[in-house]
Amino acid sequence: MNFTPVKSVMDDITAWNIPGCDIAIMKDNELVFRYQAGYSDLENKIPVKGDELYYLFSATKPITGAAAVLLAEEGKMRFDDEVGKYITSFNNIMVNVDNGDGTFTRVPAKRPVRIIDLLTMTAGLDYNLSSPELHDVMKSTEGRCPTFEVANMLGERGLFFHPGEKFSYSLCLDVIGAVIEVASGEKFGEYLKKRFFEPLGMGHTTFDVTPELKKQIAPLYIFDNEQKKPVIKKNGNIYILGDEFEGGGAGLVSCVEDYIKFTNMLTNLGKSADGTRIMSEESVNFMRKNQLTEEHMKMFWSGWKYLTGFGYGCGVRTALVPELVNGHFSAGEFGWCGAAGAMVIAAPAEGISVYYAQHMQNSFEWIVHPKLRKAIYDSFGLI
Repeated sequence: MNFTPVKSVMDDITAWNIPGCDIAIMKDNELVFRYQAGYSDLENKIPVKGDELYYLFSATKPITGAAAVLLAEEGKMRFDDEVGKYITSFNNIMVNVDNGDGTFTRVPAKRPVRIIDLLTMTAGLDYNLSSPELHDVMKSTEGRCPTFEVANMLGERGLFFHPGEKFSYSLCLDVIGAVIEVASGEKFGEYLKKRFFEPLGMGHTTFDVTPELKKQIAPLYIFDNEQKKPVIKKNGNIYILGDEFEGGGAGLVSCVEDYIKFTNMLTNLGKSADGTRIMSEESVNFMRKNQLTEEHMKMFWSGWKYLTGFGYGCGVRTALVPELVNGHFSAGEFGWCGAAGAMVIAAPAEGISVYYAQHMQNSFEWIVHPKLRKAIYDSFGLI
């Protein structure tokens, strides 16, 4: 193993537009490479040290997807269950049909929304954080936005296409968090803590962004296209809607040391590095199985052109067509990314686990991730 290609990519991107980055790579349960480049605090020239806390943004989704699959394994939920069984506003749900002039006509959905629709982003929801209905929840709860109340509002607001008709990246995994609360009888964060964070030793992963914890989170940047440089993003993670919102789509805070343990568990098809069984092999294989139709995949690829060749499972991309991929992948590789630039790779066939972190929105992931993926497999002599 020679990780010079990975080091070179990280050094190059931090000399370019990325303030700082960190990576952990495991092979067969052993940490074989850890490297940081650039600055966690660009203004004060504080180098990335490796212990930074980051907003995961959508790197939260694989954890939520795994939690839902584990809940089904426990017999507390079924993938074909109607969401209305857990969140009543999803019963007899309506679809807002666009009239083409800025208005909508509400019609009954052709069929109910099911759990599998939420897990695969085919339920009919959108990603609108500016809706009047959401602001009403913020106001009525004095900014708390409990997870269930937000999900219930999304059901009342209605869908934007009929369930199963399209793939649309959306707040689906946030609704899954509320379903898990109802089905498990526990707060979503507590469920994650007991099933994943505690047994895997992920002591720095949480939804609970207290004022004290917030001070420990590395500065979040956004690339300013006009200034052509990273600048501090003053409003932080806008997907954390309130103090009581445990957002399964983008709400967790974590660090590289924690997340690589979760990734490695996925690579091991449900086992931790010390052999503790966290999930069944069948559950992880279901999680990483492509659930999209060919038409759905075309919609997926149109949003993430650099992921052409991947399908989508339960909150994760999953490798399908190697010859279409920009950059190499291992057969069966799965994972996801995050709005600040995080990248998750679980490659069971090769025993390779990767967690890469940066903390800048407008993250250039379509440039960075393919380069990194290729460099990683090159370092293992797999290209």
